Amino acid sequence: MKRLEEIARRLGAEILNIGRPVKTVEQAVRETGASPKQVIKSLVIVSENGPLLVIVDGESKVSMEKLERFFGKCRFARPKEVKKLIGYEVGGIPPVGVPLRTVVDPKVLENEYVIGGGGAIDRLLKIAPWKIAEYQKAEVLEVRD
Repeated sequence: MKRLEEIARRLGAEILNIGRPVKTVEQAVRETGASPKQVIKSLVIVSENGPLLVIVDGESKVSMEKLERFFGKCRFARPKEVKKLIGYEVGGIPPVGVPLRTVVDPKVLENEYVIGGGGAIDRLLKIAPWKIAEYQKAEVLEVRD
């Protein structure tokens, strides 16, 4: 958690302590006043070419079909796998500081800022999306349905 706070500070991002669980796009919208398009989902996907962090906006769903064109057979990581792979719980996965190959859907980059997981289910991270792509050395690929 300390490491995420340090990364956030360095990237000019803001950690929002909500004080209650925020696990869905709808809850994040309600708590922050952001639009669903500004809320991002950071998802851990297990592909035959290794685990991935896939980031899409809150209005979109990940297309496994599109992901599989780039990375071979894919599936969502189970909660225990997520914790083991990256040390975060599902629902609190931040878009930065995750040591996985990262894919950002281009629609995410249309926002001035986005709201994502803040490392715990009661925290969110407000950050410029291009900083996510830059920090994570992300591949920008259209992977939404």
